[in-house]
Amino acid sequence: MPTDISDMKRNYRTAVAGDFPDELSIGLARDANLQLRYGENPMQSAAVYGFRSKGISLAELTNVRLAKTGKGGVSAINLMDVLRAMDVLKYFEKPAVAVMKHNIPSGFATQCTLNDKTLLELYKNARDADARSAFGSVVVFNRTVDKDTANELLETYVEGVAAPEYHEGVMGILEQKKDLRVMQFSNLDRLPKFVGDDTEGLYDMKVLPTGRVVVQKPYLTSIKSASDLVLDAMVMDERGKEHVVNRKPGEAELEDMLTAWYVNFGVRSNGIVFVCDGVTVAVGSGQQERIGAVEQALEKGFKKAMDREGIKYTHYDWFRHIEELDVYPFFGSVCSSDAFFPFRDSIDTMAEFSVIGAIQPGGSKKDSEVIDAVNEHGMVAAFTLERCFGHF
Repeated sequence: MPTDISDMKRNYRTAVAGDFPDELSIGLARDANLQLRYGENPMQSAAVYGFRSKGISLAELTNVRLAKTGKGGVSAINLMDVLRAMDVLKYFEKPAVAVMKHNIPSGFATQCTLNDKTLLELYKNARDADARSAFGSVVVFNRTVDKDTANELLETYVEGVAAPEYHEGVMGILEQKKDLRVMQFSNLDRLPKFVGDDTEGLYDMKVLPTGRVVVQKPYLTSIKSASDLVLDAMVMDERGKEHVVNRKPGEAELEDMLTAWYVNFGVRSNGIVFVCDGVTVAVGSGQQERIGAVEQALEKGFKKAMDREGIKYTHYDWFRHIEELDVYPFFGSVCSSDAFFPFRDSIDTMAEFSVIGAIQPGGSKKDSEVIDAVNEHGMVAAFTLERCFGHF
């Protein structure tokens, strides 16, 4: 029997009770390891503090520190890029690299069943997924950086690098770039990430205008593996007709779906991430409408492919060059959406460019139509039954 997810949309209308005190006292300790040269902009001075509640401090646990200075140290944006990347990389047991730009992954790559690449190859894949955006990026690894990768980091303009460790001799290579900032961190695997992980005393605080602060529990996903996904979703429409996903994804498709889902945790809503063979094809971020995020990502993916192929284009005529490509960038890729597809238009649009599947929370009033579109195009679908919006 298929899994009935018809009631998923009720989750968006149901209040979730939380045990929060009327007064919350959190101690803040200045981080001596990180002296910021400025905040988000040069006219804004800034400092880094780690908060502690009931003796727990993730700042101390991860121990992000500067191993090599440059330009007078890191800025707030450099640090945010590293910490945001760590919040994505913590989900990956295999080697992975995130190329960060303005607190969003411009490219990401990880090993998978069809991709047993070296760290150097993964870095080049992540960088070249969006080479223009990678200019001035911060590159974050979940593995020890080797000499080959270090040498490649010098080939383009990189603002900063962060990793758990660096092989002997690597720092000497990185010293060749005077302004390159190199950071080191610890205990990536101990960061809470899944539902059931211990988060007692931990809070995610978002500062709002007019002196207000939203305090929420850290985001934890229930998706630990492909077995936690709903692959046989059924939705009953208003007429009582059942709409069931026809085709289940294979192992490689599931791996890419999970990668796309986890990378979306580092994307701003509306967030769309396309992945193929463990590497991002394109990222759509910060759009006000879902189909707009899909269209943005598709356009970016083709432009980046044309850049790699050396095809010249202007902003106004890029679309007519699609047929000139020898390799279609979205062929065999899957898409993750940080929230439900409100209409079938996103599925129809992706199908035009050979996208083979999508992973999304579900819960739209039009889920039945979305499933129909998936089936009509012979695509695969996975439902997470949870949303991963990111707005701050």
